[in-house]
Amino acid sequence: MTPDDLADRAAIIDLVQTERAARDQGQWDRMAACYHADSTVSISWIETTGPDFVAASKAAFANGIRHLHRMSPTLVTLAGDRALAETGCVILLPGKIGDVPVTVSADARLFARAEKRGVWRLSRLAGLYLTDSWQFETGLTPTIDRERLASYRLPYRHLSYLLAESGKQARPDLPGLDRPDLCEALYRAEGAWLSGG
Repeated sequence: MTPDDLADRAAIIDLVQTERAARDQGQWDRMAACYHADSTVSISWIETTGPDFVAASKAAFANGIRHLHRMSPTLVTLAGDRALAETGCVILLPGKIGDVPVTVSADARLFARAEKRGVWRLSRLAGLYLTDSWQFETGLTPTIDRERLASYRLPYRHLSYLLAESGKQARPDLPGLDRPDLCEALYRAEGAWLSGG
């Protein structure tokens, strides 16, 4: 690996980690600087452009919806001016069911496409969902609609339930461990893009 490769890898790792940290901290200009203007985002609650994702995140933040992210190291695969970055991530989503405070912990893997157009920025961000759970405030138990909970897909059912409580709907077609076909489609699409397809 050349010194330029090492510098590119470091820049991409910093880019991926900075984008999530900026979102968690409400630093919208810093977050926006991580995306190309024609980028796309495909995650649990939204599928849109990168710039519109920043705007939607800002609006959600202003309404008290604060998703937090506990990030693992980022793995980078370089191919010239393109790169794929994969990062394990725990999404922490605090909220309420009725009057009971709850925090959902969702395990996911983030797949980021990065392109160097003068500088490295993200051209796509997508999630693959593994499993999730929730924790209630000690001594309190909310009333759970078990039928509604069971209607959501297993890898992100608690996340889906809590999003619905805040007026958002989790997309039903996300890559997840219960749908190997969708996971394989994601892997193929990322590989094809990296090779110039």
